[in-house]
Amino acid sequence: MPPKGKDITQESGPLNLLRPLLLLSYSAYYIIPTILDLLLHFQIPALLSFSKFKDHWFSNFWAFFGPRSREYAAPAVLPLLENSATGVCLDVGPGNGQWLDIYSRANNPSITKIYGVEPNHGMHKALRESAVRAGLGDVYEIVGCGAQELSAKAGFQSGSIDTIITVQSLCSIPTPETIIEELYPLLKPGGKWLMYEHVKTKYRGDFVAYWQLMAGIVNIIWPHFFGGCDICRPTDEWVRQAGEWDKVELKSGTDLGENCYDTMPHVIGTLTKKKLKKLN
Repeated sequence: MPPKGKDITQESGPLNLLRPLLLLSYSAYYIIPTILDLLLHFQIPALLSFSKFKDHWFSNFWAFFGPRSREYAAPAVLPLLENSATGVCLDVGPGNGQWLDIYSRANNPSITKIYGVEPNHGMHKALRESAVRAGLGDVYEIVGCGAQELSAKAGFQSGSIDTIITVQSLCSIPTPETIIEELYPLLKPGGKWLMYEHVKTKYRGDFVAYWQLMAGIVNIIWPHFFGGCDICRPTDEWVRQAGEWDKVELKSGTDLGENCYDTMPHVIGTLTKKKLKKLN
């Protein structure tokens, strides 16, 4: 969690190199309360399954950390999402719905449907409540499977989506390169992909690159503490390579106020899928 009053647009100092360790400690704090909560509600199967336990643990932690994460990212993310989503939208990994108010009818009147792809069922209750508060109860539908199952299990067809939205979610999906390649065909020609994601540092020759590499040791346990998140993925490169784009408008590094002290840098922006050529 950033210092009080700090947001992503403000430059970081050397102490920011320790941020992954700090965030791990915040998540670890919720292990015992989650165990006690499951015992009090007699949810013994969740205690006996590590994957189910992690879902409950992350849900409890994110109820605390999600709003603080939004506050930190808002100066960059709000301009990206406001009035940008149109038509049928695919909201990948919305969690508890902390950004849904931005998609309200007042901000995005051209939205006709939003599919929220959230595999963590422990998040669904809060996600539904967020959709209703945002006035999206009649257009927001939760899809309770992973992004890798959208075609096989949920029946999504190629060219059926106007806007794909990924906000700090591609860092958590399994087999990310494959899933990104599977998401691309779902987007209509001329459709937009709005993204704000953790990426591998661009400062490859600086100390932070070696520190992020060393963070691979941290990254062995990090996914268990953060819902599967991987802090070392070149996600922006994979999305660029997923298919043909008419326009790629992505910002990173100093454009976001991030520098060589950020071990969890971001990329943000819009990619517009190449339109089909008209036949004469």
